[in-house]
Amino acid sequence: EEHRAARGSPIAMLRPAATAAVAALPRALGKRLHSHSLGPAGAVAPLQRHRPRAVLPPAHPLDHSFPRSVSSSSSSTSSSSSSGRWPLPQVPSTLYKTVDEAIVRQLVPSEAILVESCSMAEEVFPELLSSPILGVDCEGVSLGRWGRLCLCQISTAEHVYLFDALREGMMDILKPVLESDSVVKVMHDCREDASALLSQFGVELRGIYDTQVAHTMLLEQVSTRPFQISLNELLKSVLQLENEKQVSLGEVMKEDPNVWFYRPMHLDLITYAAQDAMYLPLLHRAMCEKLGDVSGGLVMERSLKYSDYARMNLHLGSPKAAEKRGLRLQGMVATRTENALYLKLNLGAQRQGAVSRSDALSRFHDLKFGDIADCWVSAWNMTGNILFLERLEPGHSIPEPRQDLTGLWKGRKARRPRGPRDG
Repeated sequence: EEHRAARGSPIAMLRPAATAAVAALPRALGKRLHSHSLGPAGAVAPLQRHRPRAVLPPAHPLDHSFPRSVSSSSSSTSSSSSSGRWPLPQVPSTLYKTVDEAIVRQLVPSEAILVESCSMAEEVFPELLSSPILGVDCEGVSLGRWGRLCLCQISTAEHVYLFDALREGMMDILKPVLESDSVVKVMHDCREDASALLSQFGVELRGIYDTQVAHTMLLEQVSTRPFQISLNELLKSVLQLENEKQVSLGEVMKEDPNVWFYRPMHLDLITYAAQDAMYLPLLHRAMCEKLGDVSGGLVMERSLKYSDYARMNLHLGSPKAAEKRGLRLQGMVATRTENALYLKLNLGAQRQGAVSRSDALSRFHDLKFGDIADCWVSAWNMTGNILFLERLEPGHSIPEPRQDLTGLWKGRKARRPRGPRDG
């Protein structure tokens, strides 16, 4: 007993060796453990060697111990500016060929400010609420109903504020502005943003001027088939502008879907996010002029459907729940090609509805982009990211489908006669 007391218990003696073995295991396997592989409770996340998938962060971190990016050194926010302020990229001289310089100075901000505390957000709040027009955009991980909104950018005439949505209580402060009908919020395709805001923070977007809707109406005026256009493409088409970080950071986001969750934020991400919002008020003015809708009221009326998208199919508790033949749901017309129609479903950004049979397509001919149709599920593909839909019309019942485990339509196989060897 005296000898055991002097040496310590066998378990205590094994702990240093076990700790050293665990620490050496990644090196022995030729893998790397990054700081962001550790979850909030210290659990090691599965390492991914090929195509990474988004792992959703916790809903409301309770402290400031957020995961840090791999390259959070020389170009992180902490080393770029101690005050959290950054000058925005200079306005290209080509813009002045199409827009008067005085208007540019009036509508395009020159400075980005990172808002990381609720006290700072409360200081900014009066400026936002008193502004007649704001540019709004959001970034996040798998942004949508079941994703995680990480950053909310709001541009005024002088600043682009980047609100850290991972800070508990931050979005509660912004809620009155985002829900106000008296403050015009210019957004580009707000549907998944609206869904994330409602499901994650209980925020119902109102007062939205959606530039995707404006672009659709512009194409309808010239009898051209509408299509979904990116913000970068629209800025380039209307104002000869483009986000200089779009290509490089687009690749980064493909390689690591969790990039918006890391803290401190990389300066390139801040610049990218700020540029997505800084030109929205100017784009609003340009689209109003092109449409002959000076007040923007026509676009805002039609944009209501985009903000209401967040309330579609709330009876489904998960994307997997939609894989049921005969299931009734709603779909919003998003894209039309020669041979197919695609609908957004508010079941995550990666899941959509499709109509491809000619007789089924004929039942959707009266719908415009952004219109919502009552549908039912007839089948789905192997991965479940595409649901094949039929329109649910008044007076028509849903046929009872024959199903197999793959979700594909198949006829019933003829049953062979039972023989003497059958059990």
